[in-house]
Amino acid sequence: VYLIFQCTEMLSQPIQQIRNEMQDLLQADASIARIATLLGTVPRVFDGPGVALPPGPLAVDLDGVSFGYAEDTSILRDISVSIAPGRVLGVVGRTGSGKTTLTRLLLRFYDPVAGIVRLGGVDLRAVRLAAVRARVGLVSQEVHLFHASVRDNLTLFDDGVSDERISAVLDTLGLDSWLRELPRGLDTPLLGVGAGLSAGQAQVLACARILLRDPDLVILDEPSSRLDPATDRLVHTALGRLIAGRTGIIVAHRLATLAYADDILILEDGQVREYGPRLALAADPTSRFAELLRAETLEVTL
Repeated sequence: VYLIFQCTEMLSQPIQQIRNEMQDLLQADASIARIATLLGTVPRVFDGPGVALPPGPLAVDLDGVSFGYAEDTSILRDISVSIAPGRVLGVVGRTGSGKTTLTRLLLRFYDPVAGIVRLGGVDLRAVRLAAVRARVGLVSQEVHLFHASVRDNLTLFDDGVSDERISAVLDTLGLDSWLRELPRGLDTPLLGVGAGLSAGQAQVLACARILLRDPDLVILDEPSSRLDPATDRLVHTALGRLIAGRTGIIVAHRLATLAYADDILILEDGQVREYGPRLALAADPTSRFAELLRAETLEVTL
């Protein structure tokens, strides 16, 4: 019985190993096919001829902009908005109203189907992609961290950024005490996907990345939508320091995040429902923005 059992085991182990190898080969084949498809994809956004953007905070102009991800769908329809240099626009709307799509056009991830997007008075299609993205910073609700040191996560592996500058930025954002508590300082490894960090700390680290780049237009795409009140205050302080002296766009569900906004844009079904100065809209009881403020206050009270 023992010999039969032993021989069976000797036969089953190679068979199991062959089966595992076949599974790995099938997964590798599928991955290679996906990579080949990606490399074969023809981009729809082409580099511009290289017109330079003006220095300093950038004005933003959307002139009759319409866009859809497919030919038979329309996400944005005839959007016309102007943001003066150094002002902050708050964008509000239901899920699916086109808020995030609007910010993607400003980074030129897509080109509008109709209309013109301008930064600093320059049509984005005339500017090189690298030049656009060097002047625009984005903080989203999803923070992507690498399995690397704190330094590399903040600089995105740019060795030209000094430790003194990194420490100064973290101090500005209120993370100096957190940095001092790390066992190896900036060399402390992060475990990726936010392991070892609270959601608020991860968002502030995303703000630190943008401050190190020093862009002239900052886009905040719902950066505090998933935070509790304690970490929300930490992030709000960082956001205020991030947009100081820069043109800003804040996409938010929580209206408290819009305290830094000078103007408000409300989108509904891809169209402009309301647009104007924040204080004037808040003081007008008939405005849609004032209605949203009352609804949020009632919800908090209940």
